[in-house]
Amino acid sequence: MEYRTLDLILISAKELKNVSLFGKMDVYAVVSIAGTVQKLATPVVKRGGPNPTWKFPMKFTVDEYAAMHDDLMLVIKIKAIGTFTNWKLGEVQVPIKELMESVIPDGNPMQFVSYRVRRSSGKTMKLKGEVSFSYKFGEKFSPPRAQPYPYPPQQHPPQQHRTHSASCMGFATDLLEGMLSDDDDDDDDDDDDDF
Repeated sequence: MEYRTLDLILISAKELKNVSLFGKMDVYAVVSIAGTVQKLATPVVKRGGPNPTWKFPMKFTVDEYAAMHDDLMLVIKIKAIGTFTNWKLGEVQVPIKELMESVIPDGNPMQFVSYRVRRSSGKTMKLKGEVSFSYKFGEKFSPPRAQPYPYPPQQHPPQQHRTHSASCMGFATDLLEGMLSDDDDDDDDDDDDDF
C-alpha cells in the first residue's frame, strides 16, 4: 500500500446563502475525507457573511489505491453559527481521484480550483455559492511495517510486589517476635535470681 499526503489550503467561499436575519453570518467549514476518520475544521470567520475568507492550511493522508478506485471523496461542509443551532449552508464533494488526475506533471505543484456549493432544499439540491481551495500531493510513501509479536505471547510469571501494608505487617511481626524473645531471656534471668 502506498500513501500520499494531501496539503490543502481552504481559501474562501463566495455568494453563499445568507441565513442571518440581522448582521453578517459567522461562517466556518469542516473538511473531511469520506471513507476515513480524517476531519478538520477551519476557524470561525466572524461576520464573514456570504463571502468568508479562511486561507486555512490542512493536511490529510490519502491511500492512493483507494483514491484511484473512487473510494475516497473530499467533502467540504460550510456552516454558519446560529443562536440555537448551526446552519448548513451547503457542501462540496470532490473525488480524490479527480484531484490526483488533474495534477499537471512538472507544473506548479500547488493547484488552484473552485467548486460550486450544493445546498439541499427539501428533496432537491440547489447550487448556491462557490468554494476555492489550493492543494498539492506529496511524494508516495509506505507506512512503517508493524513489528511482529511473538506467538504465542510470552507469559511472564507475576512479580510479587510487597505492598506498604504488607511491609508494615512484616515489621510489626519482626518487632513482636523480638520483644517476645527478650521476655524469654528475662524469664530465665528471673529464675536465677532469688528475691
